[in-house]
Amino acid sequence: MEQHYPKQWKNRMTTGESIAAELRFQIVNSTLEPDTLLTENQVAKQFDVSRSPVRDAFKLLQTNQLIHLERMGARVLEFGEQEKKELYDLRLMLESFAFSKLKYIDRKKVIKEMKKHLEMMKVAVQFEDAESFTQHDLQFHEALIHASQHHYLQTFWNHLKPIVEVLVLCSMRERMRTNKEDFDRIHRNHSIFIEAVERYDTDTLREAFHLNFDDVGKDIESFWLQ
Repeated sequence: MEQHYPKQWKNRMTTGESIAAELRFQIVNSTLEPDTLLTENQVAKQFDVSRSPVRDAFKLLQTNQLIHLERMGARVLEFGEQEKKELYDLRLMLESFAFSKLKYIDRKKVIKEMKKHLEMMKVAVQFEDAESFTQHDLQFHEALIHASQHHYLQTFWNHLKPIVEVLVLCSMRERMRTNKEDFDRIHRNHSIFIEAVERYDTDTLREAFHLNFDDVGKDIESFWLQ
């Protein structure tokens, strides 16, 4: 399985953002283990850059709570099952809240957007393109966030997105390699998600959440869905 952040995703990134993306990928997939010390000089040499963009990268990773800044460097923090569960808990709450905001708006546009991305996800599976699948999967869920027209909700999602992106990418790469038939289930689950938005049905949304997130966050019953 490929163990790098996709190069094509870095095209519009600054040097610091690109370094952060690669290190974030390595931390989330455990290539960089907890307590690993990253020095500015070491990382600058690894990426053939000056220390300035490395400092920028460290600041971004600190914001993600993936490293702890120390003098002249940073120490990798734990990112294990508990941290992943907490992240998915937040996703469930964000998307639940976004869904609650759809009750009084015309949902045709967001439904069309979600259906478009679901079809592109199916195409990505046909071509065994985990990177494209990941992008359209995130855009599928982002459509709900954007439709809420809630500024702070979108800001918070943008804060979580870089880590969620890596988690989804790693999962999809592994599925493409070992369990491609499971994508039929994933597609059905996303169809249920669309059905929930079409009908504005909270029970169907609960079902979609449980199916999409498997065992993660099943104890979450957001008050927005009551």
